Amino acid sequence: MPKLAIRGGEPLVKRQLGKSWPIFDGREERALLEVLRSGHWWRGGMDPSESKVSQFEDRFASYCQAKYGIAVTNGTQALECALKAAGVEAGDEVIVPALTFVATATSVALVNAVPVIVDVDPRTYNISIQAIEDAITDRTRAIIPVHNGGFPCDMDRIMEIAQRHDLMVIEDCAHAHGSEYKGRRCGSIGHLSAFSFQQGKVMTSGEGGIVLTSDPELAEKAYSFMHIGRMPGRPFYEFHRLASNLRMTEWQGAVLLCQLERLDEQVRRREENARYLAEGLKEIPGVEPLVDQDMWGEGKFCTRWSFYYWNFRYRQEEFDGIHRDKFIEALKAEGVPVGIGAHGEPIYRNPLFQNMNFGRTGCPIRCPLYGKDMDYRKVFCPEAERIYREEALSLPHAVFLGDRKDMDLILDAIRKVRENADELRE
Repeated sequence: MPKLAIRGGEPLVKRQLGKSWPIFDGREERALLEVLRSGHWWRGGMDPSESKVSQFEDRFASYCQAKYGIAVTNGTQALECALKAAGVEAGDEVIVPALTFVATATSVALVNAVPVIVDVDPRTYNISIQAIEDAITDRTRAIIPVHNGGFPCDMDRIMEIAQRHDLMVIEDCAHAHGSEYKGRRCGSIGHLSAFSFQQGKVMTSGEGGIVLTSDPELAEKAYSFMHIGRMPGRPFYEFHRLASNLRMTEWQGAVLLCQLERLDEQVRRREENARYLAEGLKEIPGVEPLVDQDMWGEGKFCTRWSFYYWNFRYRQEEFDGIHRDKFIEALKAEGVPVGIGAHGEPIYRNPLFQNMNFGRTGCPIRCPLYGKDMDYRKVFCPEAERIYREEALSLPHAVFLGDRKDMDLILDAIRKVRENADELRE
């Protein structure tokens, strides 16, 4: 009789791992009722001390060790707002990694600049420092490093490159609420940063985002681009910049204030379970943690790892030649919600880029103002391709909100698949 569930055997995991997401309680209910009964459902006309959005901006910026927060409608708009505040315009190039959500690149195009997609570091799945250096031209204006899976990028080297070439750095922190690089919170290191509060993120209001910075001039610009071109302290119907309406609602601000209250405890629980799982993976041939323990912990490269999903590695040569996709299929059948980390395939493989579908005239990619040849069909990032096709594995963050028994079940399921790998060849 077969033992693996994929072959008809009994699944090992027969219950939900971790917690259902999103997590909420009476705090969110009371906060939403307060907004409802107040009649103030948007921040306009309110004293900042009374606005849920303003309160959240201040508290989240402080939490992330930044001075200013500008809340917006979603994470994509946060990137667009940050790019505009950074002065990115038509004809500029912005360097982005191949393994990320597509919005990291499309936000660049939506402000009429050109995303330059580069390879990643196989050690961390984050943007490659060498690839950044190789991609810089006289048109480069900014870099968007993405803290993939919440593991911090090498921000010291990125900021050094930016200073040397007079570039702006916008941290994409959609995966990294509360992560730390050498004791500094992600989102406080670049010139600007952008966070998402979409439904699946480790803090959520369904949709929502925020731009952080510690530069008062950049903060003023981001505020103006969020608020239809208005300026703080000026008459309400006076507009200073060409800008859209990206305002967050009081409903979202109320929910996010509650979400922030429980974030530290959730980060602690996730990190504790991830450490335990990482140690267990070392004992199973064919799977391994993303990074060695000498990169993660007090006084290390990553001093705190908060993650949207937790990346780990598959080694086909150590798993009797079984392809990674077959392993994923088998582990899912056992009841473990494993997936491909790093948001799947490299972003340039999306039909948008492969078909060069940039509207009637092809702008901004084929804009005369840019004046260079950019064909994403010719882009190929070998490490990103290999990681996507052969190596990357991930688990969602809510799985790590359970207890140690959940981690043991995951490890037992991986061991079961490993010990019965012969069944995967049949």
